[in-house]
This record gives sequence, structure tokens and C-alpha cells, in this order.
Amino acid sequence: MTEALAIDDLHFDYGQKPAVRGVSLRIAPGDCYGFLGHNGAGKTTVMRLCLGLLAPAAGHVRIFGVDAQQRRREANGLVGAVIERTGFHQHVRARQNLIALARLQGMPRRLAHAEAERVLDATGLAGAAHRRVATFSMGMRQRLGIAQALLGRPRLLLLDEPTNGLDPEGIAELRALLLRLTRDEGAAVLLSSHQLAELEGLCNRIGVLRDGAMVVEGDLDSLRTQVGMRHVVAGQPLAALRQRLEQLGLAPVADGERLLVDLQQRPAAEVARALATGADLTMFAPEQATLERIYLRAHRDGAPAKPTDGQPPRRPIIATPPAEPPAEPPAPQLGTTSRPLQRAFRFEATTLWRQRASLPLVLLPCAIAVFAVRAYAARVRAGLALVDGGERFSADDGSGYLAVAQALQTATPVLGLALIWLASQTIAADLAGDTLRNSLTRSVRRRDVLFGKLGVLFAFGFTGWLLLVVTAMVAAAATVGFGDLEEVSRYGDRDVLAAAADVAPTMYLAIAQMTLPLAAVVVLATAASAAARRPARALALALVVVLGPELLRDSFGEAAGWLLTSHVPNPLRDDSALGYLAAVARGAADALWPFADLAVLAPLCWLAAGGVAVVAIVARMRVA
Repeated sequence: MTEALAIDDLHFDYGQKPAVRGVSLRIAPGDCYGFLGHNGAGKTTVMRLCLGLLAPAAGHVRIFGVDAQQRRREANGLVGAVIERTGFHQHVRARQNLIALARLQGMPRRLAHAEAERVLDATGLAGAAHRRVATFSMGMRQRLGIAQALLGRPRLLLLDEPTNGLDPEGIAELRALLLRLTRDEGAAVLLSSHQLAELEGLCNRIGVLRDGAMVVEGDLDSLRTQVGMRHVVAGQPLAALRQRLEQLGLAPVADGERLLVDLQQRPAAEVARALATGADLTMFAPEQATLERIYLRAHRDGAPAKPTDGQPPRRPIIATPPAEPPAEPPAPQLGTTSRPLQRAFRFEATTLWRQRASLPLVLLPCAIAVFAVRAYAARVRAGLALVDGGERFSADDGSGYLAVAQALQTATPVLGLALIWLASQTIAADLAGDTLRNSLTRSVRRRDVLFGKLGVLFAFGFTGWLLLVVTAMVAAAATVGFGDLEEVSRYGDRDVLAAAADVAPTMYLAIAQMTLPLAAVVVLATAASAAARRPARALALALVVVLGPELLRDSFGEAAGWLLTSHVPNPLRDDSALGYLAAVARGAADALWPFADLAVLAPLCWLAAGGVAVVAIVARMRVA
């Protein structure tokens, strides 16, 4: 039979502390596998390793024969998961969250909408689909987490404490849903829970972890046979019944108003006759081994050696031998593993568009540019009025090129700060809100998600820069026009200070050159986001990485051209192409672009360094 999940000798350490030690298990289609263990036993860590949220130190994970480390897209295309906290974008409606994840999974638009409605109905959230997730109760968020795990009809479900926050009705509905998925649809389920009673009648296989090592793993019926059957004894007086059992060499255990006893090798009829002599025996019946007994025996008899004693852990009790892995995996039932970058880009673009702060971040620099152009035009009019009134000898009559240069000098730092803020939050906010996990458990790899985020940030930055330039040019054309910059004297003489034909090429060059430093800002801030992992720390680190070197400018001397801030205008100085444009547009004879020779090379080096850093950090990142 094809194995849905095969884990072999899996190891993982949190620093110096072993968290998973040689875990192996097998799950077949149709199995509901109960994953048991105390808090910190390693259950959640094993699930994260299966999903690629953590990288194993050793061992292998195969999902329907797919090597989950080597072929992450194909493996995750077959899996749905709920891991600890359910993470969704709080300001987005429940239905929109699910549709975006379905589209990331590779479903066409109509199918994504239909699939979202199906899972909402299956989890009892159809009536709340229009509500924002921020308004959901804990139980509703847990239902929504289960709903996203069901998207695409996955062949394998990994459910980590899925009943957390659910009321009794919700627990009963989940049990019925899982029974239908396993028995009727042949799905496989790996289910961890602290509530053993919730797993009774649901799981046909179990595994018990202790201190990161498997101590029991196998078929539930076989394990029950190994643990053995107890008999329930009740009657009056209970003390006499206990004494009679002890005389037979048995060890009864009190359980309220009854006794529980393992008959060992004694015939049940013989024990019953002995108990009925001299006592009122009202109950003598066999009791099948429960999950609780299996669990407690595993912790008593099958406990592995401690990680610090230098000995390898004991081998787990295995009730059935593992099957051989299959050769070929099945295809996902819904969705696709193709075009991962396109799907990741679309998902990140949708997420960014729904953020309330994204539009103001684009419009604020444009508004500043309009204000700067209008202020420049007002100064030109004031100067000409002074000339007409005889209070000044001469004044320039204004130039759209100079207006654009000054507007861009004022607004570009604001756009840069907006990009720093946005890029510094792109990974850190997803980690803090537990939303990155939902992306990484789809049929995409980490680098697909990363490049999707970078692609959207580049598109946002380019769009913001383009809108800023167009806004400045339109405002300048409407106020002062794009003609020659001329000096007008009180006698009406006009001298050309800067010819439009000479300034225009410089303006287009400066506009094009600014795209590289802004792209470098995006990549560096994204790397800071991945490194810091928390939004506030990520913003602080991004500011330090991008702007911090400017504080050490004097120590760089002639090498200051390698600073990224040398190619972006800032309130302290402007050695960028925009500063050169402003000087040329004023008609300055000594117009100078100090670092023209590094205008391309320096930003490219920062861009490359940031790219290498963010790829390396994300590849090794632990996603909780």
C-alpha cells in the first residue's frame, strides 16, 4: 500500500538541546494516526520538519514517496496542516484569506472561490465568511485554521492540537469530519492531542513520544493486545473482593467504587467463582486497553534514555513492520505545483493591496512633490514681482526641470523611508502574525515566497518612483513649464541660464539612475526583516543598515562614494544624481556629480550583498 507519510530516523536540535531523536513512523491512506506525548515531547517539531518549516539535522521525510527535502513543492501540494496558532491577516475577511491561499496553491479563480465556500461550510463558518478575522473568537479562528488545511482536498492532514478553543459541538463536528475524510475519502491524518478521550474511536494507529524519541509506534489493536485486557470488578464489600484478588496473587487497582485487575494467566471463570464466594459480586467484565493505558505504559516501560546520559535511546515498541516507500506520488487533487513564482507574486501583491497603509505610502511622496513644485513656483512669482517693483535687479523666470529636481530631492527620502518601513515588515510581520507558515505549507518553496515578496516590493518601489516622477513633472508643467531657465532683469533683458535641450537628458539620466539605490534599499530592509524576525526590531535594524553608515562618512574619506546614502538625497547632503540635476537645471557652471563613477557599481554591490544575505537567512530560518 502507498504510504502517505514515511519518517525515517529524524533528528533535530534546538541549539545544544536535542528536540527530536531518531523518530520513525509510517502512515497509510485511510489511517488516523494519534500522535501522543507530554508538552515539549517533540510532536509539533516533527510536524514542522515534515512541512519544511524546520530543516532536519538528519533523517528523511517522504510524503507519498516524495522526498520532502528535495521536492518541497510536490510534497506540500499533497498536505494540509494546522500547526499550533492559526495565523491569518487580521484586517482581511475570512473568505478573502482562504481565496488568497487557494490561489497560492495554484487553483484558478473560480475554483478558489468555490473551494473557499466548501471549506467554510464544512467547518461551520459559512455565516461568518464576510467578517474580518480580527473579530473572530478563539474557536472561530481555530475553525478557520482547519478550513485552510482542507483547501484543495489534501491527501494528508497534519493537525496539531486541532481541538484547542473548540466547544463540544465543534469537537464533535471535527471528529465526524475526520472520520469521513479517512474512512470515505481515504485521506491520511496525523493528529496530535493532549485529550486522549478525543482520540478514542478515531485513531487506528498511534505513536508516543517522550523527550524527542518514539517509545511506542504501531497499530492500535496490536498495541492493545500487547498491553493486555483488564477486568472490572464491583460488588460489596469492596475490601473483601480486593482481599480475595490479592490471595489469588493478583494486584487490583482501585478505581472509585470498583476495582481494575489484570488476570494475567488465570482463567476468568476461576477468578469469578473465587470472588463470588463470601461477597456480593455485581460486576465482573473485561475492559479493553484504552489509549490512556497504552500511553502510561509507554512512559513507564518504553521510556528512552535521557539525552545527557551518553546512551542511545531505546528502540520504540513497534507493533507492525514499516512498509516500503512507493515509487511515484499521486498528483494533487486540486491546485498545481507549476508557476510557483507567479503564484507567490500574486499572493504577496494581493496581501499588500489589502494593507491599509500601502496606498498612503505611495501617495505621501507624491503629495510632498506637488507641495515642493508649488512652493518653487511661488518663489519664482515672488522674485519676478520684486523685479517688476524695482526692488531687485533680476530674477529667473522658472524652469520645470529645476522644479522637478527640487521636488524629487524633497520627496525621494520620504519614498525611501516608506520602502524601508514596508520591506522591513514583509517577513517580520508575517512571522509575528504566524501568517508566513500558511504560505510555506502550500506548494511553493521558501525561495519562491521570498522572491515573490521581493518582486512585489520592487514593483511597489518602481510604481511609487514612477508616480512620484510623473506627479512632479505634471505639477511642474502646469505651473512653470518646461522651457529654458532665463534670467529676467528690471529692464526686460532675458539671458538663458540653462537651456532645456541641455537639461532634459540629465533629468532622464538622473531619474533612471535612482532606481538602483531604491532597489538596494528594498533588499537591505528585507534582509533586516528576516534577520530581526520582529517588526519593531526589523525596522530599527533596517534603519541602521541603510542610514547608519552615513554617520561614519568622515571616516570613509575618498571612499564615501561606496556609501548607499551617497546616491540617495538626504537632509544632510545630496551627492546623488538628483543633486547634480538640480545644479545643471540652475545653470551652475561648476555643476558636479561627485560619485558619478560609482553611481551604478556602488548600489549594485549593496543590492548584491543584501540579496545574498536575505537568501541565506531565509534558507536557514526557523518558522514557528
